[in-house]
Amino acid sequence: MGRVVCWLRTLTIDCTASATPWWQTFPVYKSHDNRRVVFQWEWIPDEPERVYTSPLQEARRYVRILENDPSVTTRADLAREMGVSRPRVTQITNLLRLDSEVQEKLLKLENQRAIRFFSERRLRPLIQIEDPRRQLREFERMLAQILG
Repeated sequence: MGRVVCWLRTLTIDCTASATPWWQTFPVYKSHDNRRVVFQWEWIPDEPERVYTSPLQEARRYVRILENDPSVTTRADLAREMGVSRPRVTQITNLLRLDSEVQEKLLKLENQRAIRFFSERRLRPLIQIEDPRRQLREFERMLAQILG
């Protein structure tokens, strides 16, 4: 959730001007003689909006670590390094078995709702499909469903 902050500013304004005073553009204002007390309400979020990344990027990162880091030789070593279980490492790296077209489309997604929808768990059934064309059709069906 966020919090609402109010700040107060007192201004002396020449009220003889014929145009609409600038202070009337504020959503809340209060007048007193020739002085205007202006209240400005702002919405300040507690934390920035979360940006989701594709689980496929995490799978590629795991494989890069396995290939390039000499201290990480097995998936068990990688699991200890990343702070997850060894089966979890296997589940994530299995995403690289997806068809290359599906992987490209996953990485090109910019819609945060769609990226969040395609979690590793939702992509697991696609890995079980052997035919690449059918795998792509299923992925596109799921994408059309989420984008509406």
